[in-house]
Amino acid sequence: MSLEPVFVRAAERIPPLEDDPDDFVGYEILVDFLEQRPLRKLEGDIIEIGAFMGRGTTRLAKLAQRYGKMVYVIDVFEPVLDQTLSRSGIKACDVYEAFLRGRSMFETYRESTRGFDNILTIREDSRKVRFGEEQRFVFGFIDGCHQQAYVENDFYIIWPHLVSGGVLGFHDYKFDEWPEVTEAVDKLIRAHKNEISEAYEIEGKYNILSLLLSKK
Repeated sequence: MSLEPVFVRAAERIPPLEDDPDDFVGYEILVDFLEQRPLRKLEGDIIEIGAFMGRGTTRLAKLAQRYGKMVYVIDVFEPVLDQTLSRSGIKACDVYEAFLRGRSMFETYRESTRGFDNILTIREDSRKVRFGEEQRFVFGFIDGCHQQAYVENDFYIIWPHLVSGGVLGFHDYKFDEWPEVTEAVDKLIRAHKNEISEAYEIEGKYNILSLLLSKK
């Protein structure tokens, strides 16, 4: 397995707060990547941990609709609860609130995802969520709380249920502002390297990387 990066440019700052983009990840890039893989032939659904305003969720839902799949979304939708401190001294909750501009995070998410009947929203702290043995996922994306303990927790929500050939992604990998994400992901890779067939670093918006792991 090669972990050589496809793109190595890490973002040097948090996105400007005056922006109000469709999403903060670059979901269209993720969807293009997934469309090139045989995920539609695999049995299972899609899961997203950390939806923020739901703009990316809708892109995943459209993809899932084409293949008759569900999108599970886990998010507490309470930005004040993410007190992760960035390297430059900014709290994650302050970044979220700046983009929300006084709007309710949950109501904004609901408005973004209105009309989709294949989204199942679990409004809960991800530490309290677990799935039954029968649940299967073909793709999972983690962009929730940026603390190392949460990243590791969210991995174990998805990885045991990820089918062979499925893909698990992490946003903010190698992003200097959230070093705990990189530390957690690197630790998980070392622990599960024998279960990983491929790894891809995909450049998204603001030059922030997503790391995608394909399961053997």
